[in-house]
Amino acid sequence: MKTKREQLRIDPTKCTACHLCTMACAIKHHGIHGMLNPHLSRIKIHQYKPQEVNVPEVCMACENAPCIKVCPVNARMRISNGSVVTNVSLCIGCHACVYICPVGSPEVHPETGQTLTCDMCAEDKAGPWCVIACQEGALTLSDKDSLTIETARNQAGRYKRMHA
Repeated sequence: MKTKREQLRIDPTKCTACHLCTMACAIKHHGIHGMLNPHLSRIKIHQYKPQEVNVPEVCMACENAPCIKVCPVNARMRISNGSVVTNVSLCIGCHACVYICPVGSPEVHPETGQTLTCDMCAEDKAGPWCVIACQEGALTLSDKDSLTIETARNQAGRYKRMHA
């Protein structure tokens, strides 16, 4: 399958932890009249109080996604835009994908027990709602060539040093 590999570029220095992105995601996927619950969002904000750093976290759609390989019922799959998602009609809620994810991305739906991950709002021509909602520019779109593993490792090294 030929995939368009856009990813979310995250700039923690611009994140104010306003949670507009998490609310936009929850609304997009569960509707305004459904449960407006940040736990239904496919994006999380980790707040590191001592350092005053907020880090948005979202599925990185790993090239060799371990969550796809570990799923015992093949419910984890890559869709045409390159995102790795859960087929809820197959998911048995074992959470193997949650445990193996290197960034802890899959969120567990509080009612169904099935996992939720970013699909980059695949069905929406406007693009990911979290990017649209982010007033500070902490979330932007990036193509495959500009968001490399080396960049991710460099950012991880910076945050590790902050916590040392």
